[in-house]
Amino acid sequence: MNKPYIFAHRGGMGYCIENTIACFRKAANMKVGVETDIQITKDNNLICFHDTEFKIKERSYFIKKLTLEELKSIQFEDKRKIPTLIELFNAFSYCPNTFRYSFDIGNKKAGLAIIDLVKDFSYFDQVEITDTRIQLLGYLRKYNKRIKLVYTLPYNIIKLNEIEVYYEKLHTNNIKILNLKNDRTSEENFKKAIDNGFKCYCWGVNSRNRMKKVLNLRYKSEFVLGIYTDYPDVLKKLRDKLFN
Repeated sequence: MNKPYIFAHRGGMGYCIENTIACFRKAANMKVGVETDIQITKDNNLICFHDTEFKIKERSYFIKKLTLEELKSIQFEDKRKIPTLIELFNAFSYCPNTFRYSFDIGNKKAGLAIIDLVKDFSYFDQVEITDTRIQLLGYLRKYNKRIKLVYTLPYNIIKLNEIEVYYEKLHTNNIKILNLKNDRTSEENFKKAIDNGFKCYCWGVNSRNRMKKVLNLRYKSEFVLGIYTDYPDVLKKLRDKLFN
């Protein structure tokens, strides 16, 4: 693809209830990819949900302590229905193989289960797993050589020279993409990533001004390859204007 790929963050949460099939469907209709968070239940079902725990009317619930049936029976204040990853894959099986999924994982167990499910659906070309923990990503790479892995820089890292010690480990584990927070995707960081053999993604790109800045980054014929946003339609219009 000769232009940045757009992922609808949590399905495009600027327009709908995040991490729901309805929200993911809006993203698919916009012809952009889907980013979602994956947790794993007590009975080992993968679900699309951001937090490891949540509270309803002062009662706290922990995903890892709930079975899927128990989770499905809970009435959320926003009326959401939490989909499983299998439900997500089945809902969009009609999409072309250019339709992509990006998964943030809660833990190693969820990552391994995703890989097993990707094998069943033969979705290796469409799925990528992102995480801030290099050791965890390395474990997933040992488990499977084909899965696409993306290293998301932790919140406390501002400049890429802070992770130079990890470059060799990232390359050894065939992790070629660095996912930077929108306010860390500076020209300096972008150039350093390219010079050290990495590609760049950028997340949290929600204002038009930030969208334009990220889209206009260029160095050695490279550009930001993937962008996560709550407003995929706005970003898509700006991208297509700049890249067509």
